[in-house]
Amino acid sequence: MSDRPHAVPSSREPQPVLSLRLALPVAGLILAVALSSLAWFYSEGLTDLYGDALAHMEGARRIFDSLTPGMAQIGSVWLPLFHLLAAPLAINNHLWRTGLAGSLISIAALCGAAWFLFRLGFEINGSIAAGLVALAGVLLCPNMLYLASTPMTEPLAILWSVVTVYCLFRFQMSGRTLWVVAAGCAAFLGTLTRYDEWYVLPFAALFVFAARRDRCRMRVRRAVLFSVIAGAGPVLWILHNAIQFGNPLQFYNGPDSAMAIYANQVATTAFRYPTDGSFLISARYYLEDLKLVIGAWSLELAVLGLIVWLIDRRLRSKRAAALLLLVPLPFYVQAMASAAVGLYVPTLVPYSYYNLRYGLEMLPAIALLPSFLVSSELPRKVRMGVLAGLILILGAQGAFMARKGAAALPVVTEAIRNTPCTTPADRTLVHFFARNYDGQTILMESGKWPCVAPSLGIPYRKILDASNRKYWRQLPHGPQKWVEWIVRGTRGPVDMLMRAYPDSFGDFLPVYQKTFSNHQSIIIYRRKPA
Repeated sequence: MSDRPHAVPSSREPQPVLSLRLALPVAGLILAVALSSLAWFYSEGLTDLYGDALAHMEGARRIFDSLTPGMAQIGSVWLPLFHLLAAPLAINNHLWRTGLAGSLISIAALCGAAWFLFRLGFEINGSIAAGLVALAGVLLCPNMLYLASTPMTEPLAILWSVVTVYCLFRFQMSGRTLWVVAAGCAAFLGTLTRYDEWYVLPFAALFVFAARRDRCRMRVRRAVLFSVIAGAGPVLWILHNAIQFGNPLQFYNGPDSAMAIYANQVATTAFRYPTDGSFLISARYYLEDLKLVIGAWSLELAVLGLIVWLIDRRLRSKRAAALLLLVPLPFYVQAMASAAVGLYVPTLVPYSYYNLRYGLEMLPAIALLPSFLVSSELPRKVRMGVLAGLILILGAQGAFMARKGAAALPVVTEAIRNTPCTTPADRTLVHFFARNYDGQTILMESGKWPCVAPSLGIPYRKILDASNRKYWRQLPHGPQKWVEWIVRGTRGPVDMLMRAYPDSFGDFLPVYQKTFSNHQSIIIYRRKPA
């Protein structure tokens, strides 16, 4: 390596090698912790509570189980990769109804992310102890272990972001274009998992350009290569929206988009997100979220690691790839300030729990940065002492966060408080159809009452909603041809359809009606006997 302060390592510089004797115990530890946490949270009945988790399971199941199966059932808002991976598992009724079809994807993603973070910590610092510090940052975070037991997309997105950074680091060290291709493929998969991964692309492309002191033409070619591969994800999703829904930006400004949901919230309640319009307040809320779901001690250790990165000029360039893991910070702050994302924390107005899990997107960075405190240049005894101290701090923090039990973890509390399965409407519908359902097709908004189908095991091919456009368009000409039951909710698509074409629904009689305290009501109809 050159003696200059900012030199990039030569492609001939030997990289630390992880022996099989060390790799197997680490892999076994990761697998044991991941499977144990999944078993624990599942046994407590906590893994399938999030409304988004139920929606992801519905999207995965509907790819094969629907009146109109196929990619269109994923919809326009949720990116497709998680659903595509979970779909083969969701064919199994038990895995679908319990959410395990998605939980298995998430827990596998946690294992992969933990492994590559360990490798990053080890290879960037040249120290097994450093790799173990990065690993401890993940495995000793109770909120992350919980989220990885749920059918949510964040663990899978975290996996792709960590793999992308690992491949970019290997490119920086070796100069091999193959690693640029690998990084582009990982980023491509990330962009088909969560929208925050789109935000990473320009930063990653800039890193590819600046990582090595090759000829300018070669640097540009590699940056373009990465951008073309990774950028194919957003392009494909825009094409999907254009072909399936006639609007390439349906995911952004369509009726089910975050923009439309927020506009409806403001119009009906006049309540705006507390972070709307302020980057400073958004940063304050997100920092508070990080303290709650990852821990204040982890944040302090990460800051110390960042200071070491700034001070240690000899290793600064080699460790630069790790800074790409900080990209979720500006993404969420700007998203909250522009009202694209709402996030409530129990310690700030409105003193509630909403989207706390978004803070866990920063866990890879916060887990990896403290590994900079354990450089290979430290004497072995000092390294072991620092390792023991850091793991003790992280372990004590994790134990403190989990001291009141699983249900008291902030991300678990969020899931419990916001689960749709405890709402009066969902419980009413589940109770009614548990006693009366006869296997015939139901016209209803399954997304509005997501607990009905999995709770009762009603296949989606027996539920007709707006996603089944082939049949939906023909309902004004005679719904009795396809449906036996109708569930009508206030101001929903079925309600508007019945208001627009009342004569078409003359063959259906109301058999149950209930109004709830929020002035919402449901009416259940059944087709008249022939």
